Amino acid sequence: MGARPRRRRRAAPKRRVLRWLRRQDLLTRVLAVAVLALSVLVVALIVPRLNDAPRPAQIARDTPAAERAPKPPARRASPVQAQAPRTHRQAPVPPPRSAPAAPREAPAPAVADRFAGPRAAIVIDDLGQSFSHFEQLVGLDIPLSIAVIPGLPASARTVREASGRGIEMLLHQPMEPREEGGKNPGEGVLLTSMTPEVTRERLRASLAAVPGAVGVNNHMGSRFTEDAAGMEALMAGIREHGLFWLDSRTTAGTRGVEAARAAGVPALERDVFIDADVNPDAIRRQLRKLVKRARAHGAAVGIGHPHPETIAVLREMRAELLASGVTLVPVSALVRSSPGSVPVARIAAAQATGEGAAVPAAAGRPATR
Repeated sequence: MGARPRRRRRAAPKRRVLRWLRRQDLLTRVLAVAVLALSVLVVALIVPRLNDAPRPAQIARDTPAAERAPKPPARRASPVQAQAPRTHRQAPVPPPRSAPAAPREAPAPAVADRFAGPRAAIVIDDLGQSFSHFEQLVGLDIPLSIAVIPGLPASARTVREASGRGIEMLLHQPMEPREEGGKNPGEGVLLTSMTPEVTRERLRASLAAVPGAVGVNNHMGSRFTEDAAGMEALMAGIREHGLFWLDSRTTAGTRGVEAARAAGVPALERDVFIDADVNPDAIRRQLRKLVKRARAHGAAVGIGHPHPETIAVLREMRAELLASGVTLVPVSALVRSSPGSVPVARIAAAQATGEGAAVPAAAGRPATR
């Protein structure tokens, strides 16, 4: 058999184009190059837009359901409407009058509902010596009010943290004790020898160190709280700042509530000292006594201190206290303004409770400090 003739290779498209261009005249070549360049330019402009155009699935996904829902067909006008002249707009027809809705009763204050029934407040005095005292009390998860002594090493930090956590604070104002040369009450102590102006100035300085305090109670002060002139000056200062007075009753001869009523300052007094005896069994008895007095009188106030024994017993009795049927509340919730007293803006929760039972006078022999 003879050899198969070789098939001639076809030239590449590029070569064929070049050969074609060589055969043409100059004008045809220029036109061909211009058309090619224009085609490339058009493709370069159109392709990116095609890539960015939203696809049907994306449009369905990004369109709100309300817009994707098929719209009802437009309502065709009736022949009468179609023939009506369009010289002016018709006034809108007012909706039919209905009977006026009965006025809604304002909801009762939530504070009153929450604090219904017998209530008790626990105030922990002497905060500010160590910040660990505050941390341990917060860890109890029990509604408490704290009383901070100004000028102690941890006072400023305690006030700052209590304000941030929404924990109610009182100014635990140092006052002159009965014992001559006894314990030092602390910085900014109020003395019976002071003039009324000095007393009020020291109170202002103490309140500046405990910003956010809603009330004042006495640290020591057995001698000062028995002094009529000193308590009158103190109540004038408390009234000036719109606070309330809590009498710790460190002496049976205290004039605290009497002076507060005369000055128109809301006031209440301590019922039970929780830890005058730091024996755990004694503390348990005092806490149960606080609950009993709250049930009997509607409200009661207990004052304790950040002793390790007190904190341990509060932690141990937490479930018992919360299940006792007596609601634990901040002490401000037990304050009632006496007739003629100034409104206390910071204790609106207490005023919202209405005609709750007044806090009875403290029973038993007061601790003397």
